[in-house]
Amino acid sequence: MGITEQILADHATRKDHDGVTWFTAEDLARLGIHDRLFTVMQNVQHALRLRKARQVVESHGCTDRWSLQDAH
Repeated sequence: MGITEQILADHATRKDHDGVTWFTAEDLARLGIHDRLFTVMQNVQHALRLRKARQVVESHGCTDRWSLQDAH
């Protein structure tokens, strides 16, 4: 399973009532992903854009986490 698929699967199980999941370095380690936090964010964001997915990636100005959100 690729990184984007791992992130999407984790998002599906952890998202809040607004459809948002925050990812930190600890979350990536839990998933067995050892790349840097914002490298993963950029890769997932790029993959989702290419797929025209229903989710968007945002950092909201944070430097220690980023979110995946279901687009409404």
